[in-house]
Amino acid sequence: MPKVVKLENLKDGSILAKDIYINSSVLFRTGMLITSELINYLKRKKVSAVAIFDGPSIAPFRNTFTPKSRMTAHERKELTERFQNEMAQIADELRYGRILHSETSYLWLQSLYLKFYSNPTVRFLLDCLKQWDPICYIHSLDVFVLTSLYFKHVHWRVSQEFLLGSLLHDIGKLYTPIEILLKTGKLTQREYEKITQHTVDGCRLLDRMNFPEETCRVARSHHERLNGSGYPDHLHVKPSDRDLKLMMIVDVYSALTLSRSYRKPMHTTKAMQIILNDSYNNDLFDLKICYLFINFIHIFPPATHVLLTSGEKGFILANSSGSDILPHVKLENSGKVIQLPSDLSLTVETITSWDSSEMVLQARQTWNDYVKYLIEGDSVRAVDCLDALSDGMRIEDVFVKLFERSLDEVQKGFLLNRFLQADYMVAAFTILRLLSWKMLKITHQLPNTDMGEIVIANLESFSGLTRAKLMDDLFTISGWKTDFLPEINEIGIIQDQIQRKQAHYLAILCTNKHATNLFSLLKHLRNEFPKLTIFVLGNQEELAKESKRNKLLFSTNLSELIANMKRLFAKKMGA
Repeated sequence: MPKVVKLENLKDGSILAKDIYINSSVLFRTGMLITSELINYLKRKKVSAVAIFDGPSIAPFRNTFTPKSRMTAHERKELTERFQNEMAQIADELRYGRILHSETSYLWLQSLYLKFYSNPTVRFLLDCLKQWDPICYIHSLDVFVLTSLYFKHVHWRVSQEFLLGSLLHDIGKLYTPIEILLKTGKLTQREYEKITQHTVDGCRLLDRMNFPEETCRVARSHHERLNGSGYPDHLHVKPSDRDLKLMMIVDVYSALTLSRSYRKPMHTTKAMQIILNDSYNNDLFDLKICYLFINFIHIFPPATHVLLTSGEKGFILANSSGSDILPHVKLENSGKVIQLPSDLSLTVETITSWDSSEMVLQARQTWNDYVKYLIEGDSVRAVDCLDALSDGMRIEDVFVKLFERSLDEVQKGFLLNRFLQADYMVAAFTILRLLSWKMLKITHQLPNTDMGEIVIANLESFSGLTRAKLMDDLFTISGWKTDFLPEINEIGIIQDQIQRKQAHYLAILCTNKHATNLFSLLKHLRNEFPKLTIFVLGNQEELAKESKRNKLLFSTNLSELIANMKRLFAKKMGA
């Protein structure tokens, strides 16, 4: 029997017994799993009470599946239609190549799908995920499909428990704030760290529901990497763990090539290049398994060396107007360029190697173009380069690795007489314009973390304006309410602003040239505002020494500034 429970008495693990409506629209339907994060979300939506089933919480998993032959006609029809509808969303030839052209493979996959979805606990969890985040649900299904088909293709023996783990690998996102999952812009570092928690949350949920150990392991470890840089346990994935090593690649491939809330689907060959680069240069993935996966999909990115079915060796060429399924190949011996024929009389037998230098050259060229457009004041072209360079970065990384780095490079070029002072001024102003565009897009999506009021003061006149604005926007992103003073000539202005806004924080941009002003300012501020927390961004030894004496949060660059912010945030949240 359903019972109505006030939100403050609602417990994790309950099951929703009645649809929740807001403004005549269904927010969540009957049968939804109540999680701690769903409770928080309902609080934010001002929902006061909900109806839940009065009885035991989630039924434990039982390792029983109904074969297709034993399903009722209605069950078989319902699941078959669901399978067909969902496959239509993911099985595009541009992503799947020809792996589902075989009717035998398609029917085998359909039977596997019906088998897993026949288990009531598995289907319950997947239906909950579909309600919470439809995009994540489709991604989970996509990983399951690609992983299963790959194992069938290469005749690897794999346990049913592992395949179940590939289907449920992201189930922990039921505990991730929906605002983060559906965010259309880049994640902040804190939001990203919240996302990473889904591996632990998923493992705990599955373990609590008595899922097999291997299924729980996949949910916990699918973001680990060969070199130990993954999460949550920073494991060095064992060479013998080939099933997990393959699924790690599939997970990234799926995430890159499917539509996400924050970006359009990436081109298949570009996604392959990223995975190859992370395998070849960064030791994140197993390069041999990466080659096997590319052979399986049979879509070969530019710069891959291949062996054709004719026995000839060749090199895949970039061709924006050509077909990924039927690429242009430069033959090694003759130098002749051919396009693989549509009748498949000549195809790629296997990938033999990949030339990473082309991707390095592309990235270097994009960076050089970006700096050039900054100096020319061409904001439109500069932002195109910025978008290409920032793909996959956290918001803070964009500030450090793109904005600050380019500003430093142009400034250094001016000091070395490679650029004029006017070049630096134009580049700095162009970065300011790019900053404004980016902040317009992301400000309304920022979390409601209230770190307090902070005054940002630039003691460096125009030369420091852009760097000071980078500071200002970073504090905004990190949850502070900022009051930006773009150019300060009188110390009294800062004191007045702190007093008027009752600010508990101050951030100052200052070099050694203005150190005397800073020291005088600090003396006044310490006397008038003894509890004021002060950040200083500078690059001189004298400033660093003074910072230690005055217990300042001193930084020489934005990376150190972000680290100081994180320590302060952790301290405040801990308190």
